[in-house]
Formats: sequence, structure tokens, C-alpha cells
Amino acid sequence: MDLHVFNPEHDIALAHNRRHLTMPHAAQELRMNLGWIPALWASDGDAVLVDDIAFAIKASSGFIKGKDVLFVTWNDLPELPIDHVNPWGWDITLRTALAEHGVTAHLLPTEDKLSAVRKLSSRLSTIPTLSFLRDGIQDQTCGKARYHESLDALSDTLAEWQRVVLKSPWSSSGRGIRYVDGEMNPSVKGWAQRVIQQQGGVMVEPYYNKVRDFGMEFFMHENGEVEYAGLSLFHTVNNVYTGNLLAPEEEKRMILDKWIPASLTDMIRDRICTYIPTMLHPHYAGPLGIDMMVVSRNDQQGFLLHPCVEINLRRTMGHVALALTPPEGQSQQLMSIEHKGNYFLKITTAD
Repeated sequence: MDLHVFNPEHDIALAHNRRHLTMPHAAQELRMNLGWIPALWASDGDAVLVDDIAFAIKASSGFIKGKDVLFVTWNDLPELPIDHVNPWGWDITLRTALAEHGVTAHLLPTEDKLSAVRKLSSRLSTIPTLSFLRDGIQDQTCGKARYHESLDALSDTLAEWQRVVLKSPWSSSGRGIRYVDGEMNPSVKGWAQRVIQQQGGVMVEPYYNKVRDFGMEFFMHENGEVEYAGLSLFHTVNNVYTGNLLAPEEEKRMILDKWIPASLTDMIRDRICTYIPTMLHPHYAGPLGIDMMVVSRNDQQGFLLHPCVEINLRRTMGHVALALTPPEGQSQQLMSIEHKGNYFLKITTAD
């Protein structure tokens, strides 16, 4: 039996890196309401950890018909014949909670391994990744980043690039990001100083004229092989995730082809499959996703591909969308997470 865990607070846990952490109310509510989501990819006979079994059965009823998945609570864990644990993402906070609720140590990654995964999950990983992915195709791609450990160094890059995006090395989706045009105001400067003090430095990237968000989803196997899972075409508002397109792979490729030739996206996909093992093996195995974007050229004459905005060493909403992909011949759909009293997964027909 595999135990599946939806811990959407994973990115917050990486940022704080504590064994015990009180999560924001929104993160707790998201986990409670959508804890059933791993049932979408769990196998028959697997267990899915939830806070409320009755709620999970009701919330999942329209999505997992015909599946024999067992919903369990934290109190059930000591009695379960668990062979493997599959969380949304591994961090020290989750490991501690599972251990304290009876999951045996041999099923959990060591703290040293989690430390390596946290380091690899930093936004610093985008710097060497971009260098590899863009090699020889700089005229068709964009993307660069620097890491600074002082405000003086950050100011020098700001003077050079002018319009920039500042990012903390670790942060949850939509947080830890600031935009600067010209000079940092006192609020942003204070934020950057706190990030440097707490996380060691701050990332700085040029501001790009984004046209379309998308990503590629993968699975890293224990033997170091990388399996491509599919494209993720998603939407954000103010850097906060709002939804995914549900459509067969070829239809998603055709949509991107309006801006970026399929030959280029295929090349980037193949380069990722070559590079990721050198970066991750043997430290990480499991699902991962790389966020990308289509960018308008400065002269407005065409578009560029930014092949690595972020690397997520965890499952993503893109993986959720792939698990819900409609069969060929059916209308495209939109998947979103909405909040009306509770968080719930909503699927509608695309216009």
C-alpha cells in the first residue's frame, strides 16, 4: 500500500525549514478541503491521508468513480501496511509529522536527504539550468538570473537592468516576489534586506513581457531516468495560480505553436531530460515541473521562449491537470480551484 499525502503548504515549509510549523489558515484550509486530490493518481488499494474522511468522500465523488482508494486520517497511520509514501512534496515539516504519527523511519527520507532536496529546490537552481537549456539557441530564448548576498550588489544589477523582478530563494506560489522599475523604494529595500538575512541572498531577474504561462511536467525515477509527463498550460493572476487547460497533448502543442515552434519546445523537453538527472540524481526522485513562459520580443517582432522560470521539485497543479485530461474528441475543459466557503476543484467547458 502506498500512502499519498497532499501537503500544499510544502513551499512554505521549505522557506522556514522547521520541524514544527504553524501554517497560515488558508494553507490549512486548502489541505483540509482538497486532501483527497491524490486519489486522482493513486492506484487501487492505496491510501490517501485526509483530515475528514466523510468530507473527502463527498468532495471526490465526481472525480474518482470506479477507484478503490482508502481515505485515512492521521490516527490511522500506525495500523496501515504502508510500503511507500508519496507526498505532494518532501520537507522536514512533513517528515516530522509523519514520524510522530507512527510512520516508520525506513519509509521516510533522511534529514540529510531532505536538506539536499531543499537546496536543489532553491530558485538558485534556475541559473545553471538556464545556461544549459539556452546553449546555442539564445536567439530563440530568453532568461537570466543573478543571486546577490548584499543590497549593494543588488543595486548594481538594478542599475544595469532597470526593470527587474526580485525573488526570495524559497517562497510559496505568488509570494516572495517584488517588481522594481528604476530604484527600490523603502518598502522593497526593507523586504530585500530581510530576505538576505533570513535566506542568505535574493534572486534578481530582468522583467519580461509575458504572453503566456506554461510548463512541462516530469517524473524522476529512482534509477535516474526522467519521464516526460506532458505540457501544462496554466493561468496566473498576480503570480497566483488560477487554473489549467485540460486538453490532449497535441491540442496543447498546437496552442503553443501560435507563438513558439513545436521543434523548439521539443528541443527544450529533450534537453531537460538530459540535464535533470545530472542535477538531481541521486538526491531526488518523484514528480517535478518546470514553469516556462512565452515572451514578446522587445521589438515586438515575434516571441521568445523562457525555458525555466521556476523548478518545482514536487507535484504541481499541472500534474493534477494531466490526471484529468479528457480523451481525444472531447471538448477542451478548464480546471480551477475556487473558494466559496470551502476550496473546491471545478471543471468547466472551455470557450
